[in-house]
Parts: sequence; C-alpha cells; structure tokens
Amino acid sequence: MDTFTLETPGKVNLFLKVAGRRPDSYHEIETLFFPMEKIADSVSLLFTEQPGIRVFCGASGVPSDESNICWKAAELYLKTAGLETGVEISIGKRIPVAGGMGGGSSDAAAVLLLMQRKFGALDGDAVHRIAGKIGADVPFFLNPVPSIGRGVGELLEEVSDIPRSLPLLIAAPAFPVSASWSYRHLNHAAAMKDTRTLDSLLDALREGDFLRAASCLRNDLEYAVMEKFPLLELLKRELAFGGSRVMVSGSGPSLFVFYESFEARERVWEHVNARIGKYAVKLLKA
Repeated sequence: MDTFTLETPGKVNLFLKVAGRRPDSYHEIETLFFPMEKIADSVSLLFTEQPGIRVFCGASGVPSDESNICWKAAELYLKTAGLETGVEISIGKRIPVAGGMGGGSSDAAAVLLLMQRKFGALDGDAVHRIAGKIGADVPFFLNPVPSIGRGVGELLEEVSDIPRSLPLLIAAPAFPVSASWSYRHLNHAAAMKDTRTLDSLLDALREGDFLRAASCLRNDLEYAVMEKFPLLELLKRELAFGGSRVMVSGSGPSLFVFYESFEARERVWEHVNARIGKYAVKLLKA
C-alpha cells in the first residue's frame, strides 16, 4: 500500500470584481488569487486493494461521504483515467472550513495532484478540466502562485513580478458561509459604485507600496456578507487598529488585515489578538 502526502495552501482574493451571471449560473469574475503558504492543509492518499473511496477528517463541518469535494476529485480522476483502485483520503485542516479561503478547493486540487503523482495517467490539460468541473477555485490550486483569474476563476494568468509574501493577518470566525449564498446575495448596486481597478493594485504591489496597495483592495461579495453577519462589522472595527485595511476573504466570513509593513504587523499582533479573543476568533499570520 502506497501513501502520498501534500501540504496545500489556502488563499485570499486581494481583488474580486464580479460581473454578470452566465447561462450556467456561475458569475464572470476578475480576481487576484494570492496563496497563503503558511496557512495550509495536509492531504494524504493511501491506495489500497479494497475498492472504494473513503474520506477521513477530524474537523467539524467536513463531510466524509460522496458530497466531499475530495471524494469527487478522486472519483472523477479515476473515472477519466479508466482506473480501478481503493483510496483512503485523510485531511488535516488548518485552513478555515467554508471560510472564504478555498480550503475545500485546495484539498481537492491536492487529491488530483497526488493521483497524478501516483498514476501519471492524464495530461495537464485533462487534470485542469477535471479541476474546473469540481469547483471554480480548484484550477488555481493546481499551481498555487499569485495569479489573475478570469472567467469563473479558471482562466489563470500567473503574476510573477509581485511579492510572494505580504504583511497580512487572517481572522477566522467559527462559523461557515456558503460561497453560493454570497454570490446569490451579491449587492450589485454597491459593487457598481466601486471604481477600484486590478491594474492599480498590481502597480502598487510591484512597487512594494503596501499602504497604497491596501487602498486598492476590492471584494464585491463583502457587502452582503457584512450586512448578514453583524459580528464581522464588530471584528472589522477591532482589527482596524493602527489604520490597517480590513477585507472579507473571498465569500467570507474570514477577514484579512493588510498592513503597511511587516514591522507594523508584528507591532500590533498581541494587541489585536487580545482584542478579538472575546469573539472566539482565530488569528493567523499569513
């Protein structure tokens, strides 16, 4: 029996502009995916002679049946490749569950990469197509580097000339938010008023001007999420200590704080952690 393991990161969307709805019910987006390499899950695949797929995870809210996105990834890979084998998938969670940081998508991509490492049965395009069928964010996690995402997020363009590490803190509340809920309740009127552009953000990041970059952050999904969950507004006020920019990550509810420098982040770490502790929120360094 062979075991294969991979550490797989979370992400934040430093920019997320949502355009019109497509015929397939997805929305067209323009986004900047940024991987959180220090906030990562561990995914292990054990290949067995006993047929079938089994999923094991100790984290609350992660299903262990065929509704699990990792199960779907393994099943579709094996079906596409015409393979029959048993596989046990073990997931060690550190990325918040349903927190807007792509944890499930990242884990599913890890399953595809580990399947490919084991069997090498498909070419890269076929693996990418499988990833797109499983979830809009899954293709990004096949190669989790800073990337512009268009379409539903599957049309990716690597951005190699911006920093690979940013002065961020992640605040993860202990409740989930469905991505489908966030998109269904998109506040179109508020989003239309936002004139910030991806080019402006990229220019600031390329120059290493984190203060200006923070002013260019955008997330069209955050308006509905903030309105639905008043706790997030309270957290945002607590996290804004020192004048830092606080944004919802992806579809929420996790928040990320963008500081003007790594030194500024370190100076306020203990203070911020103490202020949000009463809300049972986990604070993580990116």
